[in-house]
Amino acid sequence: MTLNAVSVDIVTLLDDNSFGTAGTDLFGMEWGQVNGQDVDNQILVIDTSGVPSDLKDLYEQPAFQILVRGDRKKSTKDVHDQIRAIHEFLMAQGTIIINTTSYREFEYNSLPNAVGRDENDRYVYSANYWTYRNPT
Repeated sequence: MTLNAVSVDIVTLLDDNSFGTAGTDLFGMEWGQVNGQDVDNQILVIDTSGVPSDLKDLYEQPAFQILVRGDRKKSTKDVHDQIRAIHEFLMAQGTIIINTTSYREFEYNSLPNAVGRDENDRYVYSANYWTYRNPT
């Protein structure tokens, strides 16, 4: 069975749990546009390198990053609260199935933290995770 990119599955998970809408304010691998226009307030999930797994015969252990960007009117607190809600949601997950792949758990390797402002003066926060997964 073929596995999706982790970003595809995490976008699905976040969409299914009302953190955003895929293709509108929730994107994988690159900041999104809607109708050719930049979207200020959005969530981005990026596949990053995995880490060695002691359970490599049973599970892959890929990693991913979540970035949350606000619009120019949002305060740093608004953007922080949004990524913190995502973080707490991920930390509360046990074994779940996303798009026919079993995810055993999510672990963070960096807590949500400020990246700063982007070139359009929007606050950006980031958090990094890894997970254990295998096809169901």
